Amino acid sequence: MKKILKFALVIVAAVAAAACSKPDNNGLVFLDVTPNNIQGVWRMESYDNGVKLPEGSYYYIVFDRAERTFVTYDNLASMGVYKSSGRYDIVTDGAAVIRGIYDFGRGDWEHSYFVRNLTSDTMVWVATDDESIVQVYERAALPEELVTDEE
Repeated sequence: MKKILKFALVIVAAVAAAACSKPDNNGLVFLDVTPNNIQGVWRMESYDNGVKLPEGSYYYIVFDRAERTFVTYDNLASMGVYKSSGRYDIVTDGAAVIRGIYDFGRGDWEHSYFVRNLTSDTMVWVATDDESIVQVYERAALPEELVTDEE
C-alpha cells in the first residue's frame, strides 16, 4: 500500500511540474500565456522581425491581469509621451493569441498576435495576419518620468 501511495505522489508531482512550465533545448523555461504570466510592464525591444527601436524611442505596455486592461506609453509618432489604454483578451485554442481594443471608441489593435516563447523576462509577438511582423518584448520598469506623468 505504501509503495502505491509513493508511486501516486511521484506521478502527481511530475504532472504538476510539467503543467507549470515547458523547458526547451537551451534550458529556457517557457510559460503558458495567461494574464498572470504577462502581468506587469514590458518594453518593446524590436519590431518588424528584428528592427531595433531608434535611439531615444520607447514603447511600453503595462498589463493588469485582474482587470484585463493595458496601458501603453510611447514616443514613436510624437515628440512627447503618447498614452493609450484599453482591454485585452488572450485566446488559447492551440496557439495563444492576444488581441486588444482601445478605450474611447478608438477601435481594435491593428493586429492580433500569436504570443510565442514567453519566459519570465521576454516574449515574442507575431501578427496572426502577417508573420513578417514580429515584436520582441522584455520585462522592464516603467521610467520614473512616465510614472510621474501618470499622477
